Amino acid sequence: MKLIGLEIKKLLLNKVLYLFIGACLIFNFAIIALTSDERDFVSYVSETVNITGDQANAAFLEYLNAQPENPFRNRLIANCADAEKIYDSFDAVTMGKDWYYDEYYTRAPFLTGLLMKKYEKLNNYVQQLNLANADLSVYAADATNKVHDALFTYVLKSLLIEGFILISFLTIYTMVMERQNFTTAIVYCSRRGRSLVKDKMVAAGIVNACCILFLYVITLLILFSVWDLDGIWDSNVASCFHKVRDDNLPFDKPFLTWASFTVKEYFVASLLLEIILLAVWQLISSCVSILVCHSANGFLINAAILISPYFLSVFFVNQELWWLFYLNTFSISMLTLHQHLWFTDLGVYELIPWQEVWSAAIHLLVCVIFFFATVKRFKRKELL
Repeated sequence: MKLIGLEIKKLLLNKVLYLFIGACLIFNFAIIALTSDERDFVSYVSETVNITGDQANAAFLEYLNAQPENPFRNRLIANCADAEKIYDSFDAVTMGKDWYYDEYYTRAPFLTGLLMKKYEKLNNYVQQLNLANADLSVYAADATNKVHDALFTYVLKSLLIEGFILISFLTIYTMVMERQNFTTAIVYCSRRGRSLVKDKMVAAGIVNACCILFLYVITLLILFSVWDLDGIWDSNVASCFHKVRDDNLPFDKPFLTWASFTVKEYFVASLLLEIILLAVWQLISSCVSILVCHSANGFLINAAILISPYFLSVFFVNQELWWLFYLNTFSISMLTLHQHLWFTDLGVYELIPWQEVWSAAIHLLVCVIFFFATVKRFKRKELL
């Protein structure tokens, strides 16, 4: 424990760490400021829903009509007057067959079969959403997409990427300190010896967790001080007002989830999945830093792991390498790219229900095994 404490102290003495955290907070504050143009209207919706409930029905419109006239009231009445039960007649199989099957996986019958089965299963969940009246949930009316973007597309996704960068920096830095100070031979020939690598990884994990927690807490406190979401938390994310823009479709499809999520439940589920992905990246960075023990090479390898899947995805589509394209959707990078659409059908980027959850679990299991194998190898390899 004493050695772990010393390693933590060395990491906390790095001034670059505080500069990076400060830069992240400034960036996050800027994002929140730039995406909060609908906050006044959302506050009005939140206050109204707190009184009436979140269903856009006759009682909701009756309450609004009895309120003093103002632009927000008129806008909300116009929005909710157009609310409809879209899931009554919605057919996920038809959507998938007409707009997805003919475009992707044309030379991979097995993958096409998985895609068809996925939309057949999705139809059952659509019926559950219909029974829960998810489509009539007010959410934030026509500002729903902006609220979702502010919460998930920008803030939570930015925090996740910042966590990846911070983990890469601190984990690699703790492993190269001895090499930079020319004390490798002395340290690893000591009584603790090469087992010190475990202390280093634990120390890096603790500091990473504390710094990332600080970033999340401060950023989310600012976000929730700007946005009044008190009445919206219990709204359903599969509201008829919540649309997904998909380049493969000639229309904006509903936000179809694999379960009936309130905004609060969706937010917590996304946070939990982000925690798992950050833990996975901690393990990956630990393995890279132990194997390479070189700062520049370590950062390059980490960058390649994160960036290459985006380019490979385009390449695989152009070359019609559908199996490789699909396997690439399991990468951490593609999971991060679609973070704002987690727990939905995800179009051609998901062929099995809850794929992002399965992908995160597989990554975690493989990385834990690989981490212990890497530590075992480190104890035997030549260091000088």
